[in-house]
Amino acid sequence: MPLPITRDQAHKVAEWMKGNFGAPIKAAVSGTPFSPDIVCAIACQETAFVWVHFIDSLSVDEIIARCVFDASGDFPGTHRSAFPRDTAAFRARYGDEFTEMLIDEANKTRALRGYKPAQWVYKGYGIYQYDLQNVSRNEAFFREKQWYSHDRCLEMLMAELNEKYAAQRDLWKAIKAYNGSGASATAYANNVIQFAHYCAEVDG
Repeated sequence: MPLPITRDQAHKVAEWMKGNFGAPIKAAVSGTPFSPDIVCAIACQETAFVWVHFIDSLSVDEIIARCVFDASGDFPGTHRSAFPRDTAAFRARYGDEFTEMLIDEANKTRALRGYKPAQWVYKGYGIYQYDLQNVSRNEAFFREKQWYSHDRCLEMLMAELNEKYAAQRDLWKAIKAYNGSGASATAYANNVIQFAHYCAEVDG
């Protein structure tokens, strides 16, 4: 899996994140095996390939709010095994109002990226991409658009990372498990570690 952004772009991302969220990130990782650079690295891997290009034109709040990505299951040629497999599956369980709200949020991001509207519920929410499969245990996060808050996204990230670490007892394995399993998750973890090295080159 190639790195989605360059070293110079990772530096820009780390500078932006440490400048805007350095204190809460440091507080969140305190007492854990994770570091602020790991947190920044996950953002580099998950979403920065889009928003690094908007750092100079959008506000911090706008960037955070527009981190709605991953059309898997709906985008042609893709498959998703976790719920919701696609928009139809989500609509069948949660109804039209909730579904249309998420479609609208996805289309706001699509417009920013120069794409036409689509009738798809996207699956990843927030700068660290909290997956929609969590809707069954944390519906409020999605229904109330809590991904608009970096603090809330950070809380969800650390809850998952700490849960994975408790099971794995290994930093690299916990990062891999955050993404899933198999070869793609292995490549994901390797990318995050590489990005962490890049992020460590930025003070903050």
